[in-house]
Amino acid sequence: MLRLLCTTAFLSLCILSSAARVCERSAYCSTGKLKGYIGPLDTAAQLRKALESTAFQQEVIVFADTRISSAAQAIARFKGAGYGHVLAVMEEPLQCQHMRSVFVPWLYSDGPISCGTYAMKDSSGEPYPARFEYFERPVGMIAWWRKWMTVARAVALGYNVMAVDSDVLVLDDWYWRVKQPPLSQYNMLSQNERGLSFNGGFSYIQNAAPNGPVSWLLYEALHRVVRWAEDDSVLQSTSAQYREKRGLRIDDQGMLQECVYSAALGRPIYPSLLYMYGNEKEAYEKLGTTEKQMYDHMLNPVYQSWHDYENHTVQGELAKAVCEHYMDAKCNTTVVGEVIISSAILKAPHSGGNWPLKLGGYPFNRQIGPRTAAFRHAFADLGVPLPPDPDDPATEAAARAIQTEKFGYLAHRRSDEYCTGCWAESSWWMVGRHGWWHTHLLGNSTAPKVAMGHIWANLFPGDFQKEMVFMLTGHYDWRVAARVARSRPRVYLTNQPFPGSPFTAHQHVPEVRTVVAFAPGVIHAAMSKEQFIRAAQGLAQVAVTLGAIAAWPAVPCDSDWALLPQVRNTTQRPLQHSIPWSSYLDVNYQVQPFGDSLEQLKCEWPGFAHADCICNRRLGGAEVGRGMLAVEFHHLTNGSREAPPLENILVLADTTTTAPLPPAAGNTEPQRVPYADLLRLNAESVLRRLQREVMPVFWLDRLVEVVGMQGEAAATYQRWYDKCPALSYLELPEQRRANW
Repeated sequence: MLRLLCTTAFLSLCILSSAARVCERSAYCSTGKLKGYIGPLDTAAQLRKALESTAFQQEVIVFADTRISSAAQAIARFKGAGYGHVLAVMEEPLQCQHMRSVFVPWLYSDGPISCGTYAMKDSSGEPYPARFEYFERPVGMIAWWRKWMTVARAVALGYNVMAVDSDVLVLDDWYWRVKQPPLSQYNMLSQNERGLSFNGGFSYIQNAAPNGPVSWLLYEALHRVVRWAEDDSVLQSTSAQYREKRGLRIDDQGMLQECVYSAALGRPIYPSLLYMYGNEKEAYEKLGTTEKQMYDHMLNPVYQSWHDYENHTVQGELAKAVCEHYMDAKCNTTVVGEVIISSAILKAPHSGGNWPLKLGGYPFNRQIGPRTAAFRHAFADLGVPLPPDPDDPATEAAARAIQTEKFGYLAHRRSDEYCTGCWAESSWWMVGRHGWWHTHLLGNSTAPKVAMGHIWANLFPGDFQKEMVFMLTGHYDWRVAARVARSRPRVYLTNQPFPGSPFTAHQHVPEVRTVVAFAPGVIHAAMSKEQFIRAAQGLAQVAVTLGAIAAWPAVPCDSDWALLPQVRNTTQRPLQHSIPWSSYLDVNYQVQPFGDSLEQLKCEWPGFAHADCICNRRLGGAEVGRGMLAVEFHHLTNGSREAPPLENILVLADTTTTAPLPPAAGNTEPQRVPYADLLRLNAESVLRRLQREVMPVFWLDRLVEVVGMQGEAAATYQRWYDKCPALSYLELPEQRRANW
C-alpha cells in the first residue's frame, strides 16, 4: 500500500513507485494516463468534455468541496492509489487554477488534474440566489448538490461513478473487489448510516441504464429540491407550521434516501414531508390522515420489500480479503465463504397518476417555474433516453417495462464488533480506529481487509478530527499540504486559518516558526494523566514566554490511562503492539495511535485537538498561545532520529553557576524556573537560530513550571489556559471530560 507519510526527511519529495499503488490488482491504474480538464460543467458539451478527459475505462470518481486544502489532499490520496480519474467540483474557477498549480511538480509522473465548476451568476452577471443556477434559495450544503448534479448527469451518460466526499481514503483496490461477485451484481452501492438510512459520503454506481431506476433516483433527488426551493406553495397551503418558517428540512442524503425508497417500492413517496410538517395535527387532518399513519403507509412497505440480510458466497482470493468482525486479528467472516449485504431491488418508479392523500398527495405545483425547466433541460440536453415521467399516466407502461436494478448498503453496523459490507467500504468507528486503516503498519504478511474508508461518526472530540485521522493513519500528503500553504511552516495547523477560509486567507495569519518540545524520555509511561496535563501546562508557559509553538507531547502507549480499564492490571509491559489494538488500547476517544512502526508506536491525546489549543483564531483580538499536535511534531522531526544536540536544549540557569543535571528517568516533579531568567537566557539563541533554520526546535530536558510570569505573557497564558480545554482539563466538569 502506498505510504504517504514520508519519513526520510522534512517534507521530502517521496518517489511514489507505481508498484506500490493498489490499482495494480485490477489494472484500473489511470494516474498519468489522462488528459485532465479544468473548466465549467454547466452545459452538456462542457460536461462531456470533462468526462472524456477524466474517465478511465468509463470509470470516474467525483467529489465536491469548497476548500483547497481538503480537495488537494483528496486528489493526492486517489492519485497515490493509482486512481487518477478524479473530477473535483469546486466553487470558484480560481480554485481550480490554484489546485492545478499545487500539483505542478508531479505533472510529469501523475499527469494533470481535473477540476470543474458551475456558474454562480447568470449571463448578465447577476449572482444566483444560492450560488447555483437551479436553486431559488439555499437548501443544505450547495457543494453537495453540485456533486450530485455532476454524478447524476455522468451516470445518465453511461459512466460508472464513485461519488465520494473529500474525507474518503483508498486502502486497497476497490475495483478488484467490485468487479467480481458478489458486488458486481449491484448497480448502486452506498454507505449505510443506520438501519436503512443513506449516508452521502460514499456511493458507487456501475452499469446503470440511463433510463433505469438508479438514474431516476439520482435525477429525482435534485429535482425535488429544485421544485420546492422554487415553489413551495403546496407545502405552505398544507401546513401553517411550515408556512411560518418555510424551512426545507432536507439535505442531499435525506433526499437520495427517499428516492431509493421510492425506487424500492416502484412508486414515488415523499418521507421528507414528515419532517417539514412535523407534528402539526392540522396538516395531517387536511390530508385525512395522522403523522403515524402517513409514516406507516410510506415506510412500512419499504421495510417489507427490503432484503436486510441477503447472503452471498465469496470465493477464491476475495474470500481471504473479506472481513466482517474487526476485533478479530485474523478477521475471518462469520461463516467462511459467506457475506451479508443489505439489499433492495429497484424499479423505475411511477405514480400511475394516483396520488393518495395518505401518502401526502401531490406535493408540488403542477405549473413548473423557470429554474425547474432549466434543471430538466440540463438532463434533456444530454441527448440520452431518460426515465419516464412518473407523473404522467401515459408513461406508466414504459416505466413498468424498464429492467430492475440492484442497490446495496455497505458499512452496515450490526453491533460494536460486527459490520456487514465493511470489507468493501467502511467508517472510522467500525474499522479505522481498530488499526486497519494504518496500512503502513500492517506489514507484508497481513493483506488489507477493506478497500475504502470514510471518516464519519463517533469521532473523538475536537476541531481537527478528520485532518488528524489522515495524519495518524499515514494518509496525509505533507508535500501537497506544503504546496497548498505555499510555505513549509504553514503546513502545520497552528499557522493556518481557522475555521475554513478562502484560499488566500493564509496570508493574513501570523506565522510562528519556533517550536518548544520535551526531549525524549521526559514524558514517560509511569506518569498519571494529571501529571501529563501538568507537564503540558508547563510546556505551554515556556512556549508563551518564548513566543513559540508548544509541541504537545505524545502519550506513551504503555501508560495506564491509555489502556482499557479491564487490561491495566493484566497487560505485560512493555507492550507488544498489534492490530487490532482496540483489544487493549482505549481508542474510543482516549488515545489515537500513530507512528512509523508497531515497535515505535506513539499515542496522541485528542484533548489537544481543539482549535483553541492549536491556533489563535481571534485575529486582531486577544492573543492566545499556539500548539502543534504530536503527530505533526512527529512529522517535523522525523528526519532527525538522534538525541537533541546540547545547543538546542533550553537554558534554565546562568552559565556562571553549575546548572543542575537533568532529573533521573521517571521524574514527575517540575523544576520551577523564573520567567525573566527563561526569557533572558534563551532570547539570543532563539533569534540566532531563526535566521538560519526554517523551524528551529528547542528542547526541554525536564518538566518545568514557569513562575513569575508577568505583563502580556501572563495574560496570554491565562487566556490560553481558559480557552484550551486540554490545559484546563483538570478543572472541567466531569461530564465534559468523561470521554477524553
